[in-house]
Amino acid sequence: MGDWLEPGLRFLHYALLLGLFGWTAFRLIGLRALDWQQQPENWMAVAISGAVLAPLVSIVLMLTSIAAMMGQPLAALEGPIIEAMVFGTDLGWAFLLRMALLGAALLALSLRNRLSLALPFAALCYAAALITLAWTGHAAATEGGWGLFHRINDGLHLLAAGLWVGAIGWFLHLVIRAHRRAESTQARTLLGVMHGFAPLGVTLVSVVAVTGLINSQLIFGITNSVAVLTTDYGILLAAKLVLVCGMLAFGAHNARIGRREALPNDSQANDSPVSLAALRRSLAGEFGLAVGVVGVVAVMGMMSPMVME
Repeated sequence: MGDWLEPGLRFLHYALLLGLFGWTAFRLIGLRALDWQQQPENWMAVAISGAVLAPLVSIVLMLTSIAAMMGQPLAALEGPIIEAMVFGTDLGWAFLLRMALLGAALLALSLRNRLSLALPFAALCYAAALITLAWTGHAAATEGGWGLFHRINDGLHLLAAGLWVGAIGWFLHLVIRAHRRAESTQARTLLGVMHGFAPLGVTLVSVVAVTGLINSQLIFGITNSVAVLTTDYGILLAAKLVLVCGMLAFGAHNARIGRREALPNDSQANDSPVSLAALRRSLAGEFGLAVGVVGVVAVMGMMSPMVME
C-alpha cells in the first residue's frame, strides 16, 4: 500500500486543483447564459467540499514527498527536516504559496453571499494554485531561461486542461439535471449553451495539444520519442495520448448533438429528451477518460523518460 500512497495522493491533489479551478472558472466563463435563479445551490456545496479537502491533501502529500526524498517512513519525519524542506527548497515555497492561495479561495467561497466578487477571486486563486504545480516535477528540472519558459508553458497546459475538465463536469452535472426534467425550457437553453461552447472547446484543445508538444520537447525531445516509448514513462505517455484521443472523440460527438439541436429545420432536431440521454452517456464517458488522464499524469510526474544517449 505504501508504494501507492504518494501516487494516489498526487492523483487526488491534481484532480482537486484541476477540478476546483475548472468548476469555478467555467461557471463564470462558459455558463453565463443559464438562468441561475432556477439552479440549485448544490454546485456550491461541491466546490466547498473540494475547497476544504484540497489543502488537507496538499499537506499530506508534501509530508509524504519529503519522507520519500529522505528515504524515511512518514511517521519517522522530524520537525527540523520538514522545516528545512518547506522553507529551504523551491518545492517548499511552491507548497507555501499554494496553501496561501487555497486558504484565500476557501475564505472567498465562504463569504460568497457577502462579497459579489467572491467567486471570481476564488477562481483566480485556484488558477494560481494550479500554476504552482508547474514549479515542481519535470518543469522544475529545466534551468535558466528555458526553465522559466517551461514552467509558463506547463502552467498554460494545466489551466487549459482545468477549464476543459471543468466544462465536462459542469455539462455532465447540468445534463443529468435537465434529463430528469426534460420538459423544462432549461433543457433547450442548456443545449444551446453546449453548442455555443464549441469555439472555446476547440481553443482549449488546441492549447492543450500545443503546450503538450512543447512540454515533450523540453522534457525528452520529440526526436527521441521512439526510444522514450520503450520506457515505462513512454508507455504511460502513449496511454495518456490514447485517453485524450478518446476524449476528443466524445467531444466531437457532443458537438454534433449540440449542432443538430441548433438547426431548426433538421428533422432529428427538437427532440431534447433523446439528445440529453445521448449527451449524458457521452459526457460520462468523456469524464471517465479525463479521470484516467489525471491518474496517468500523476504517476508520470514521478518518473523519468530515461532516454539513453
